[in-house]
Amino acid sequence: MTNVIQNILYAADLSDDGEPVLAYAIDLANRLGAHLQVLTVISDQREKSLIDAESYVPQAELDKYHDDRANRVKEHIEAQIAAFYAVRAEQKPARPITEVTVREGDDVAQLILEQARSNSSDLILMGSRGEGVLVGLLFGSVAQELTRKARTPLLLVPVRA
Repeated sequence: MTNVIQNILYAADLSDDGEPVLAYAIDLANRLGAHLQVLTVISDQREKSLIDAESYVPQAELDKYHDDRANRVKEHIEAQIAAFYAVRAEQKPARPITEVTVREGDDVAQLILEQARSNSSDLILMGSRGEGVLVGLLFGSVAQELTRKARTPLLLVPVRA
């Protein structure tokens, strides 16, 4: 592991309070001269759709719906990024974002780790609400799981809800 951070993976969620974390990720990447990849993991609804709608909707339409859903999420994140740069137009900030990726799956932490590994990320950055140990024990926490499993340094940015 090197001490130079060249590739940052920002694991974004779609909450309203995620925009300051996105701004922090972009600013950090700018300061370090690093590339920034934005990843969002959405729940995989394909099996549930097959059970709920299989006899009513053709499979091709279900697949199109799920692909469109992922594209809408990607467009939402890209709009947040565009808004970040629009507010700072006079500053002319660098544009370090190399890719916006949306993946479907139920094991969010595992998908983040896989993405970090496949992109040779030097740092994983994500927001954390700090809901406490008890909530994490009862319901699980992606941040807690990443803290235990990540071999890549992890930076948790506090989110104030």
